Amino acid sequence: MTYGELNSAANRVAAVLLGRGIVRGNVVAIVHTKTVMCYAAMLACLKIGAAYVNLDDQNPLARLEHVFATARPSIVVMDGLPALAERLRSLGPAVFDAADAQSHDELAASSAEEPEVLGSVTGSDPAYIMYTSGSTGVPKGAVITHAAVMNFASWAASRFAIKEDDVLTNVNPMYFDNSVFDFYAALLNGASLVAISRELAARPADMVARLDAVGATIWFSVPSFLIYLMSMGMLSAETLRPLRSIVFGGEGYPKPELRKLFDLYGSAKALFNVYGPTECTCMCSAWQITAKDLEEAHPLVTLGPIAENFSFLVLDDDFQAVEVGRVGELYLCGPQVGVGYVNDAERTSASFIGNPLNSAWNEIVYRTGDLVRVREDARTIDFIGRRDNQIKHMGYRIELEEIEAALNAADGVLQSAVVQVRDAVGFPAMVAYVSTDKDVTPSAILQFLKSRLPPYMIPERIEVCGSLPKNANGKIDRLALGRHFSAKAAGPVL
Repeated sequence: MTYGELNSAANRVAAVLLGRGIVRGNVVAIVHTKTVMCYAAMLACLKIGAAYVNLDDQNPLARLEHVFATARPSIVVMDGLPALAERLRSLGPAVFDAADAQSHDELAASSAEEPEVLGSVTGSDPAYIMYTSGSTGVPKGAVITHAAVMNFASWAASRFAIKEDDVLTNVNPMYFDNSVFDFYAALLNGASLVAISRELAARPADMVARLDAVGATIWFSVPSFLIYLMSMGMLSAETLRPLRSIVFGGEGYPKPELRKLFDLYGSAKALFNVYGPTECTCMCSAWQITAKDLEEAHPLVTLGPIAENFSFLVLDDDFQAVEVGRVGELYLCGPQVGVGYVNDAERTSASFIGNPLNSAWNEIVYRTGDLVRVREDARTIDFIGRRDNQIKHMGYRIELEEIEAALNAADGVLQSAVVQVRDAVGFPAMVAYVSTDKDVTPSAILQFLKSRLPPYMIPERIEVCGSLPKNANGKIDRLALGRHFSAKAAGPVL
């Protein structure tokens, strides 16, 4: 599909939305199944100044209810999945399903001309809302503006030398913030985008053949997916030959696994380790891997310098700057920092704060929760860990408390704790420990979790016990649980 054809499709969706009473400042939910209509719907929202929020069609209804309660969409746009459409209608908003005959006719009859409201959209208008896991047990929706998106697309074009003849992959789900790079770095810079559906991604040989056939030049995914493809024998000197850049981020890439990728492709392709919170428009640093990086003692490759027009602080618990070489929490400020969490003033004020080192004017900085160390050059940043129970799992940012809140709601569960561990070959896994005084089985808990959480938040192992270990302060001893997993023989894995 050409840009002209995509633009016409977006204008038709915009006309439908305007005809349905959607105005600048409204929110549009999109069940994004990677059809052309779904991508056109995102562009349509941008044109009329309505923020979009992409939905995971596999989310349980309870999670969707929270998204709808906070984002408050005026309409849901989708392309197929009639059973889901009925469930979504029960939550209140109108539903426009392009696969429905009546909606299809309405779309075909709508105008392909640019919407008149296009000129009234400003950089401060919200462009999209991206939900991420929340420590209180419910997800939170980060609001990102048009200006932040434009800065990001411009930076991405420069950092990755994106040209019109590039073909970017869209392996990432559209409700996952890594997809922000796929969509905007491609379509705001004149490049092509190849959509990889969930079904195609589940057939790695077919997916690799598809990318080779279209001549994909820039890959972006979480490290876990690259490690999976490597373990399946899908990556070789003969596959993905047109790729010139392999970009990965969203979680740490274990150096032993990264060395395998570097040994295979490092001489022919640029490998980039990228970093950036959802709240800061997906990405704000990109470090090109060298052989020297793999020789350093630190278990993870450096994040490198923060993007040129960003600034950052590394502070201690008293909001004082730490010395170079000391560990502190990373705070980000700059043109890609979001405006907060949608309809959630409490969590916004906790994470988007005034710069404690700037008394001259009100400068908002984002508190990442990431512990880092700045090297002697005062620019290069190494990731050390987290200051809370947030983890990265398969690239998704997950608050373990959200999983525990779901576990604690299950019948018979007294207390729970979730820890992230690594199996014998180094792959990360989540293990849930549950205490109960009833006859509760792991399979029953698993079924309950599936009704509350998306698939990527379901622990790989659930262990039921009488009580959980406590430390001297009376809190659950997560370190002891981690040691228990390491020492325990393989049990039932769900």
